[in-house]
Amino acid sequence: MSLRDSSCYTLTINPHSADPAVVELVESFGPAKGGEEPRYARVKETQAGEGYSAALYDVVTGARLASAGYVVEKAKSRRLQLHGPDETIPFDFTGKINFEWTFVFQDNKYRWRRELYGKDYICTLDRKPDPSVEICLAREAYKRNPARLQILHYNIDRFTSDIKDVRGLETLLVTSLLCLLDAWEDRGSLTNAKSGPSPPIKESTPVDPALAKENPNEILVGTHTNMDDHVARAINLLEDPNILFIIIRTKSSDAHQRALQVSLAVKRFRHRENLSDLHQYIIEEEDTAQPVPSSKGPKVIDLNDPKPVPQPTSSKAWTPPTRMAIYLSTIVLPDFNPSRMASTSKEPAGNSRIQSNKMGEHAGKAPTKPPKPGQTLPGSTLKTPTPPPLTEADSGGSGCGSKSSLRNSTFGKLFR
Repeated sequence: MSLRDSSCYTLTINPHSADPAVVELVESFGPAKGGEEPRYARVKETQAGEGYSAALYDVVTGARLASAGYVVEKAKSRRLQLHGPDETIPFDFTGKINFEWTFVFQDNKYRWRRELYGKDYICTLDRKPDPSVEICLAREAYKRNPARLQILHYNIDRFTSDIKDVRGLETLLVTSLLCLLDAWEDRGSLTNAKSGPSPPIKESTPVDPALAKENPNEILVGTHTNMDDHVARAINLLEDPNILFIIIRTKSSDAHQRALQVSLAVKRFRHRENLSDLHQYIIEEEDTAQPVPSSKGPKVIDLNDPKPVPQPTSSKAWTPPTRMAIYLSTIVLPDFNPSRMASTSKEPAGNSRIQSNKMGEHAGKAPTKPPKPGQTLPGSTLKTPTPPPLTEADSGGSGCGSKSSLRNSTFGKLFR
Protein backbone atom coordinates (compact mmCIF):
# COMPACT_ATOMS: atom_id res chain seq x y z
CA MET A 1 0.00 0.00 0.00
CA SER A 2 1.35 3.46 -0.89
CA LEU A 3 0.58 6.68 0.97
CA ARG A 4 -3.07 7.25 0.16
CA ASP A 5 -4.17 10.71 1.31
CA SER A 6 -2.15 13.54 -0.23
CA SER A 7 -3.68 16.13 2.14
CA CYS A 8 -2.55 14.49 5.40
CA TYR A 9 0.31 15.64 7.58
CA THR A 10 3.45 14.20 5.96
CA LEU A 11 7.10 14.03 7.06
CA THR A 12 9.69 13.49 4.32
CA ILE A 13 12.92 11.85 5.53
CA ASN A 14 16.00 13.35 3.83
CA PRO A 15 19.63 12.41 4.62
CA HIS A 16 21.81 15.33 5.66
CA SER A 17 24.15 16.46 2.90
CA ALA A 18 27.17 16.96 5.19
CA ASP A 19 26.75 14.47 8.07
CA PRO A 20 25.74 10.84 7.28
CA ALA A 21 24.69 10.31 10.93
CA VAL A 22 21.92 12.90 10.63
CA VAL A 23 18.62 12.75 8.78
CA GLU A 24 16.16 15.62 8.59
CA LEU A 25 12.37 15.31 8.58
CA VAL A 26 10.59 17.99 6.56
CA GLU A 27 6.91 18.51 7.33
CA SER A 28 4.27 19.27 4.73
CA PHE A 29 0.64 18.60 3.95
CA GLY A 30 1.09 16.24 1.04
CA PRO A 31 4.31 15.63 -0.90
CA ALA A 32 7.14 18.05 -0.13
CA LYS A 33 7.74 20.57 -2.89
CA GLY A 34 11.22 21.63 -1.78
CA GLY A 35 12.41 24.58 0.23
CA GLU A 36 10.57 23.61 3.43
CA GLU A 37 12.37 23.90 6.75
CA PRO A 38 13.04 20.64 8.64
CA ARG A 39 10.86 19.93 11.67
CA TYR A 40 12.81 17.09 13.31
CA ALA A 41 16.34 15.72 13.13
CA ARG A 42 17.47 12.19 13.95
CA VAL A 43 21.07 11.98 15.14
CA LYS A 44 22.97 8.69 15.63
CA GLU A 45 24.84 8.65 18.92
CA THR A 46 27.24 6.35 20.73
CA GLN A 47 26.06 4.79 23.97
CA ALA A 48 27.86 2.18 26.05
CA GLY A 49 26.45 -1.34 25.76
CA GLU A 50 24.41 -0.69 22.60
CA GLY A 51 25.18 -1.41 18.99
CA TYR A 52 22.76 1.25 17.80
CA SER A 53 21.62 4.43 19.50
CA ALA A 54 19.83 7.48 18.07
CA ALA A 55 17.95 10.49 19.38
CA LEU A 56 15.21 12.70 17.92
CA TYR A 57 15.62 16.48 18.28
CA ASP A 58 13.30 19.41 17.63
CA VAL A 59 15.09 21.55 15.04
CA VAL A 60 13.36 24.76 16.12
CA THR A 61 14.02 24.54 19.86
CA GLY A 62 16.89 22.02 19.92
CA ALA A 63 15.12 19.95 22.59
CA ARG A 64 15.84 16.25 22.90
CA LEU A 65 12.43 14.65 22.39
CA ALA A 66 13.02 10.87 22.33
CA SER A 67 15.68 8.21 21.84
CA ALA A 68 15.90 4.56 20.77
CA GLY A 69 18.53 1.85 20.69
CA TYR A 70 19.32 -1.85 20.79
CA VAL A 71 22.26 -4.13 21.54
CA VAL A 72 22.03 -6.24 18.38
CA GLU A 73 19.73 -5.94 15.39
CA LYS A 74 18.16 -9.38 16.02
CA ALA A 75 17.15 -8.53 19.59
CA LYS A 76 13.45 -9.05 20.34
CA SER A 77 13.26 -5.99 22.59
CA ARG A 78 14.54 -2.46 21.91
CA ARG A 79 14.90 0.68 23.97
CA LEU A 80 12.35 3.47 23.35
CA GLN A 81 12.23 6.53 25.61
CA LEU A 82 10.47 9.88 25.80
CA HIS A 83 12.41 12.81 27.29
CA GLY A 84 11.21 15.87 29.17
CA PRO A 85 10.18 14.15 31.43
CA ASP A 86 11.86 10.79 30.85
CA GLU A 87 9.55 7.83 30.29
CA THR A 88 10.51 4.34 29.12
CA ILE A 89 8.15 2.83 26.55
CA PRO A 90 8.03 -0.98 26.06
CA PHE A 91 8.98 -1.74 22.45
CA ASP A 92 8.99 -5.48 21.63
CA PHE A 93 8.81 -7.80 18.65
CA THR A 94 5.39 -9.51 18.74
CA GLY A 95 5.26 -11.17 15.31
CA LYS A 96 5.31 -14.91 14.79
CA ILE A 97 6.18 -15.38 11.14
CA ASN A 98 5.44 -11.81 10.09
CA PHE A 99 7.07 -8.45 10.82
CA GLU A 100 5.35 -6.84 13.83
CA TRP A 101 6.67 -4.51 16.55
CA THR A 102 4.47 -3.23 19.39
CA PHE A 103 4.86 -0.35 21.84
CA VAL A 104 2.51 0.61 24.68
CA PHE A 105 1.74 4.26 25.44
CA GLN A 106 -0.94 5.44 27.90
CA ASP A 107 -2.40 1.92 28.15
CA ASN A 108 -2.88 1.74 24.37
CA LYS A 109 -1.13 -0.76 22.11
CA TYR A 110 0.31 0.41 18.80
CA ARG A 111 1.56 -2.12 16.27
CA TRP A 112 3.96 -1.53 13.39
CA ARG A 113 3.48 -4.07 10.59
CA ARG A 114 5.40 -4.54 7.38
CA GLU A 115 5.12 -7.02 4.54
CA LEU A 116 8.37 -8.91 4.12
CA TYR A 117 8.34 -8.39 0.36
CA GLY A 118 6.96 -4.83 0.42
CA LYS A 119 8.21 -1.36 1.30
CA ASP A 120 5.23 -0.05 3.30
CA TYR A 121 4.81 0.22 7.07
CA ILE A 122 1.43 0.51 8.80
CA CYS A 123 0.90 1.49 12.44
CA THR A 124 -2.48 0.60 13.94
CA LEU A 125 -4.20 1.25 17.24
CA ASP A 126 -5.12 -2.09 18.81
CA ARG A 127 -8.75 -1.95 19.99
CA LYS A 128 -9.56 -5.62 20.65
CA PRO A 129 -12.15 -7.03 20.35
CA ASP A 130 -12.98 -4.18 17.92
CA PRO A 131 -11.09 -3.88 14.62
CA SER A 132 -7.75 -2.08 14.61
CA VAL A 133 -7.56 1.48 13.29
CA GLU A 134 -4.75 2.80 11.09
CA ILE A 135 -3.13 5.93 12.50
CA CYS A 136 0.15 6.13 10.57
CA LEU A 137 1.49 5.08 7.17
CA ALA A 138 5.11 5.02 6.04
CA ARG A 139 7.11 3.97 3.01
CA GLU A 140 10.80 3.20 2.59
CA ALA A 141 13.02 5.10 0.21
CA TYR A 142 12.62 3.69 -3.27
CA LYS A 143 14.97 4.56 -6.13
CA ARG A 144 14.99 8.39 -6.16
CA ASN A 145 11.96 8.81 -3.89
CA PRO A 146 12.83 9.54 -0.23
CA ALA A 147 11.20 7.77 2.69
CA ARG A 148 7.98 9.33 3.96
CA LEU A 149 5.75 9.13 7.02
CA GLN A 150 2.10 10.17 7.07
CA ILE A 151 0.06 10.62 10.27
CA LEU A 152 -3.68 10.09 9.91
CA HIS A 153 -5.01 12.73 12.32
CA TYR A 154 -8.59 12.17 11.22
CA ASN A 155 -8.43 8.68 12.79
CA ILE A 156 -6.59 9.87 15.89
CA ASP A 157 -9.25 12.53 16.55
CA ARG A 158 -11.88 9.79 16.78
CA PHE A 159 -10.37 8.52 20.04
CA THR A 160 -9.67 11.68 22.02
CA SER A 161 -10.80 9.95 25.22
CA ASP A 162 -8.15 7.23 24.79
CA ILE A 163 -5.35 9.26 23.15
CA LYS A 164 -4.68 12.22 25.41
CA ASP A 165 -1.05 13.10 24.54
CA VAL A 166 -1.17 13.48 20.76
CA ARG A 167 2.21 15.24 20.61
CA GLY A 168 3.90 12.46 22.57
CA LEU A 169 2.29 9.84 20.31
CA GLU A 170 3.57 11.66 17.22
CA THR A 171 7.09 11.71 18.67
CA LEU A 172 6.95 7.98 19.42
CA LEU A 173 5.67 7.18 15.92
CA VAL A 174 8.56 9.06 14.32
CA THR A 175 11.23 7.64 16.65
CA SER A 176 10.06 4.02 16.44
CA LEU A 177 9.78 4.16 12.65
CA LEU A 178 13.30 5.59 12.26
CA CYS A 179 14.59 2.82 14.53
CA LEU A 180 12.93 0.19 12.32
CA LEU A 181 14.26 1.78 9.12
CA ASP A 182 17.80 2.00 10.50
CA ALA A 183 17.68 -1.63 11.66
CA TRP A 184 16.53 -2.76 8.21
CA GLU A 185 19.35 -0.74 6.62
CA ASP A 186 21.90 -2.23 9.03
CA ARG A 187 20.73 -5.74 8.16
CA GLY A 188 21.27 -5.03 4.46
CA SER A 189 24.73 -3.58 5.08
CA LEU A 190 25.76 -6.63 7.14
CA THR A 191 24.58 -8.94 4.37
CA ASN A 192 26.62 -7.04 1.79
CA ALA A 193 29.67 -7.01 4.08
CA LYS A 194 29.56 -10.79 4.52
CA SER A 195 29.59 -11.33 0.78
CA GLY A 196 33.20 -10.21 0.21
CA PRO A 197 35.53 -11.15 -2.65
CA SER A 198 35.18 -14.82 -3.47
CA PRO A 199 38.28 -17.05 -3.10
CA PRO A 200 39.89 -18.55 -6.20
CA ILE A 201 37.96 -21.49 -7.61
CA LYS A 202 39.72 -24.85 -7.40
CA GLU A 203 39.14 -27.72 -9.75
CA SER A 204 36.94 -30.39 -8.22
CA THR A 205 34.93 -33.42 -9.17
CA PRO A 206 31.54 -32.93 -10.83
CA VAL A 207 28.84 -31.95 -8.36
CA ASP A 208 25.33 -33.31 -8.30
CA PRO A 209 23.03 -30.75 -9.96
CA ALA A 210 20.69 -30.96 -6.95
CA LEU A 211 23.50 -29.43 -4.84
CA ALA A 212 24.69 -26.88 -7.39
CA LYS A 213 24.05 -23.16 -6.87
CA GLU A 214 21.26 -21.66 -8.92
CA ASN A 215 21.70 -18.88 -11.47
CA PRO A 216 21.25 -15.23 -10.43
CA ASN A 217 17.75 -15.07 -11.92
CA GLU A 218 16.70 -18.48 -10.58
CA ILE A 219 14.96 -19.19 -7.28
CA LEU A 220 15.16 -22.71 -5.87
CA VAL A 221 12.13 -23.58 -3.72
CA GLY A 222 12.45 -26.49 -1.31
CA THR A 223 10.12 -28.17 1.13
CA HIS A 224 11.52 -26.28 4.15
CA THR A 225 12.69 -22.97 2.64
CA ASN A 226 11.29 -19.57 3.62
CA MET A 227 8.59 -18.58 1.13
CA ASP A 228 8.62 -14.90 2.14
CA ASP A 229 12.31 -14.67 1.24
CA HIS A 230 11.59 -16.27 -2.15
CA VAL A 231 8.78 -13.80 -2.87
CA ALA A 232 10.90 -10.82 -1.81
CA ARG A 233 13.80 -11.92 -4.01
CA ALA A 234 11.52 -12.51 -6.99
CA ILE A 235 9.96 -9.05 -6.66
CA ASN A 236 13.38 -7.38 -6.38
CA LEU A 237 14.67 -9.24 -9.43
CA LEU A 238 11.70 -8.22 -11.56
CA GLU A 239 12.18 -4.58 -10.57
CA ASP A 240 15.47 -4.60 -12.51
CA PRO A 241 14.69 -3.49 -16.09
CA ASN A 242 17.58 -5.61 -17.40
CA ILE A 243 15.97 -8.85 -16.17
CA LEU A 244 13.22 -9.97 -18.55
CA PHE A 245 12.26 -13.18 -16.75
CA ILE A 246 12.97 -15.22 -13.64
CA ILE A 247 12.78 -18.97 -13.03
CA ILE A 248 11.27 -20.59 -9.94
CA ARG A 249 12.60 -24.16 -9.78
CA THR A 250 11.85 -27.20 -7.67
CA LYS A 251 13.88 -30.39 -7.38
CA SER A 252 11.31 -32.52 -5.56
CA SER A 253 7.64 -33.18 -6.20
CA ASP A 254 6.76 -32.14 -2.63
CA ALA A 255 7.81 -28.54 -3.35
CA HIS A 256 5.65 -28.00 -6.46
CA GLN A 257 2.75 -26.50 -4.50
CA ARG A 258 5.07 -24.13 -2.61
CA ALA A 259 6.57 -22.91 -5.88
CA LEU A 260 3.10 -22.18 -7.26
CA GLN A 261 2.28 -20.20 -4.10
CA VAL A 262 5.43 -18.11 -4.57
CA SER A 263 4.45 -17.37 -8.17
CA LEU A 264 0.93 -16.41 -7.12
CA ALA A 265 2.21 -14.06 -4.39
CA VAL A 266 4.49 -12.27 -6.88
CA LYS A 267 1.66 -11.75 -9.35
CA ARG A 268 -0.67 -10.50 -6.62
CA PHE A 269 1.92 -7.98 -5.43
CA ARG A 270 2.47 -6.60 -8.94
CA HIS A 271 -1.28 -6.36 -9.48
CA ARG A 272 -1.71 -4.50 -6.18
CA GLU A 273 1.10 -2.07 -7.10
CA ASN A 274 -0.40 -1.47 -10.59
CA LEU A 275 2.67 -2.95 -12.31
CA SER A 276 2.64 -4.75 -15.64
CA ASP A 277 1.26 -8.28 -15.68
CA LEU A 278 3.57 -11.26 -16.02
CA HIS A 279 3.49 -14.19 -18.42
CA GLN A 280 3.69 -17.56 -16.64
CA TYR A 281 5.02 -20.76 -18.20
CA ILE A 282 5.19 -24.04 -16.28
CA ILE A 283 7.67 -26.60 -17.64
CA GLU A 284 8.08 -30.18 -16.41
CA GLU A 285 11.75 -31.14 -16.51
CA GLU A 286 13.16 -34.65 -16.64
CA ASP A 287 16.05 -35.95 -14.60
CA THR A 288 19.25 -36.28 -16.61
CA ALA A 289 21.66 -39.04 -15.65
CA GLN A 290 25.06 -37.58 -14.80
CA PRO A 291 28.22 -39.51 -15.76
CA VAL A 292 29.91 -41.11 -12.79
CA PRO A 293 33.49 -39.87 -12.46
CA SER A 294 36.04 -42.64 -12.92
CA SER A 295 38.05 -43.36 -9.78
CA LYS A 296 41.43 -45.05 -9.75
CA GLY A 297 41.77 -48.23 -7.75
CA PRO A 298 41.57 -52.01 -7.90
CA LYS A 299 38.79 -53.61 -9.86
CA VAL A 300 35.90 -54.70 -7.67
CA ILE A 301 34.02 -57.89 -8.52
CA ASP A 302 30.39 -57.83 -7.51
CA LEU A 303 29.43 -61.22 -6.00
CA ASN A 304 25.93 -60.22 -5.03
CA ASP A 305 22.91 -61.82 -6.62
CA PRO A 306 21.43 -59.88 -9.51
CA LYS A 307 18.55 -57.66 -8.57
CA PRO A 308 15.14 -58.98 -9.62
CA VAL A 309 13.75 -57.31 -12.70
CA PRO A 310 10.34 -55.77 -11.98
CA GLN A 311 7.57 -57.30 -14.02
CA PRO A 312 5.87 -54.84 -16.37
CA THR A 313 2.32 -53.99 -15.41
CA SER A 314 -0.48 -53.30 -17.81
CA SER A 315 -1.78 -50.19 -15.99
CA LYS A 316 1.03 -47.86 -14.88
CA ALA A 317 0.17 -45.37 -12.09
CA TRP A 318 0.82 -41.68 -12.79
CA THR A 319 3.62 -40.08 -10.82
CA PRO A 320 4.24 -36.31 -10.63
CA PRO A 321 7.42 -34.97 -12.24
CA THR A 322 10.42 -34.62 -9.97
CA ARG A 323 11.53 -31.25 -11.32
CA MET A 324 9.45 -28.26 -12.34
CA ALA A 325 10.34 -24.79 -13.59
CA ILE A 326 8.00 -21.78 -13.49
CA TYR A 327 9.00 -18.95 -15.82
CA LEU A 328 7.68 -15.48 -14.88
CA SER A 329 8.41 -13.16 -17.78
CA THR A 330 7.64 -9.54 -18.58
CA ILE A 331 7.59 -10.41 -22.29
CA VAL A 332 6.13 -13.25 -24.35
CA LEU A 333 8.51 -16.22 -24.70
CA PRO A 334 7.67 -17.84 -28.07
CA ASP A 335 9.80 -20.93 -27.32
CA PHE A 336 7.28 -21.92 -24.64
CA ASN A 337 4.24 -21.54 -26.85
CA PRO A 338 2.15 -24.73 -26.39
CA SER A 339 1.53 -25.14 -30.13
CA ARG A 340 5.21 -24.79 -30.93
CA MET A 341 6.26 -27.22 -28.21
CA ALA A 342 3.67 -29.75 -29.41
CA SER A 343 4.99 -29.62 -32.99
CA THR A 344 8.60 -30.21 -31.93
CA SER A 345 7.86 -33.01 -29.45
CA LYS A 346 7.67 -36.65 -30.57
CA GLU A 347 4.35 -38.48 -30.43
CA PRO A 348 4.51 -41.40 -27.93
CA ALA A 349 3.24 -44.83 -28.98
CA GLY A 350 -0.17 -45.57 -27.49
CA ASN A 351 -1.86 -48.75 -26.35
CA SER A 352 -4.08 -48.79 -29.41
CA ARG A 353 -1.06 -49.02 -31.67
CA ILE A 354 0.38 -51.87 -29.66
CA GLN A 355 -2.88 -53.72 -29.80
CA SER A 356 -3.21 -53.28 -33.58
CA ASN A 357 0.30 -54.65 -34.09
CA LYS A 358 -0.56 -57.76 -32.10
CA MET A 359 -3.73 -58.30 -34.08
CA GLY A 360 -1.78 -58.04 -37.32
CA GLU A 361 0.65 -60.71 -36.20
CA HIS A 362 -2.19 -63.17 -35.55
CA ALA A 363 -3.92 -62.28 -38.81
CA GLY A 364 -0.78 -62.94 -40.90
CA LYS A 365 -0.25 -66.48 -39.57
CA ALA A 366 -1.62 -69.47 -41.53
CA PRO A 367 -4.29 -71.60 -39.83
CA THR A 368 -2.85 -74.58 -38.00
CA LYS A 369 -3.56 -78.07 -39.39
CA PRO A 370 -5.27 -80.69 -37.21
CA PRO A 371 -2.88 -83.33 -35.82
CA LYS A 372 -2.72 -86.73 -37.47
CA PRO A 373 -3.82 -89.85 -35.61
CA GLY A 374 -1.08 -91.00 -33.30
CA GLN A 375 0.74 -87.63 -33.44
CA THR A 376 1.77 -85.95 -30.20
CA LEU A 377 -0.20 -82.78 -29.43
CA PRO A 378 1.88 -79.60 -29.18
CA GLY A 379 2.62 -78.62 -25.62
CA SER A 380 1.62 -82.04 -24.15
CA THR A 381 2.75 -85.70 -23.99
CA LEU A 382 -0.60 -87.23 -25.05
CA LYS A 383 -1.15 -88.75 -28.48
CA THR A 384 -4.29 -88.53 -30.54
CA PRO A 385 -6.29 -91.80 -30.32
CA THR A 386 -6.17 -94.12 -33.37
CA PRO A 387 -9.68 -94.89 -34.69
CA PRO A 388 -10.71 -98.59 -34.74
CA PRO A 389 -10.58 -100.42 -38.13
CA LEU A 390 -13.75 -100.39 -40.22
CA THR A 391 -15.41 -103.71 -41.01
CA GLU A 392 -17.34 -104.64 -44.10
CA ALA A 393 -20.62 -104.34 -42.24
CA ASP A 394 -19.76 -100.77 -41.18
CA SER A 395 -19.13 -99.74 -44.79
CA GLY A 396 -22.62 -100.76 -45.89
CA GLY A 397 -21.49 -103.65 -48.21
CA SER A 398 -20.60 -101.41 -51.15
CA GLY A 399 -17.59 -102.12 -53.28
CA CYS A 400 -15.96 -98.83 -52.57
CA GLY A 401 -16.60 -99.29 -48.91
CA SER A 402 -15.14 -102.80 -48.90
CA LYS A 403 -11.99 -101.66 -50.67
CA SER A 404 -11.50 -98.74 -48.30
CA SER A 405 -12.14 -100.95 -45.30
CA LEU A 406 -9.73 -103.55 -46.63
CA ARG A 407 -7.02 -100.94 -47.06
CA ASN A 408 -7.59 -99.51 -43.59
CA SER A 409 -7.70 -102.91 -41.86
CA THR A 410 -4.66 -104.71 -40.64
CA PHE A 411 -5.48 -107.72 -42.86
CA GLY A 412 -5.48 -105.49 -45.95
CA LYS A 413 -1.99 -104.22 -45.20
CA LEU A 414 -0.60 -107.73 -45.91
CA PHE A 415 -1.75 -107.61 -49.56
CA ARG A 416 -0.33 -104.10 -50.35
